[in-house]
Amino acid sequence: MKNLIFISLLTLTAASQAAGLEYYKAGAICDRTSGFCADFMGVSVALTKLYLGDKAEQKLMAEINKVGIQDFDATTFTMRGGLTCDTKVKTCWTNRYDKKVDAKATKTLFGQ
Repeated sequence: MKNLIFISLLTLTAASQAAGLEYYKAGAICDRTSGFCADFMGVSVALTKLYLGDKAEQKLMAEINKVGIQDFDATTFTMRGGLTCDTKVKTCWTNRYDKKVDAKATKTLFGQ
């Protein structure tokens, strides 16, 4: 039974990685390629460190510092594949152009 669960988790992880996004748990989405994680408040340095490691955290902080902490808007972000989320309206879209709601990402981050 343990082997079956392990194989199922590997399959789920591989499918998520193939899509470019990694859904870790309710409330958090990570994109290893883009190098950051987000939750219902937006881009999260803490979740990035937790799920993607110290190097990803350092790279994200370098990007934030390059823009300037006062000018960095963590509430709107785009991940690999075009997934775009806006925490102010609590919605994610498949891309920022056609505004088709991504139900899985919206539910993951905002419970809707």
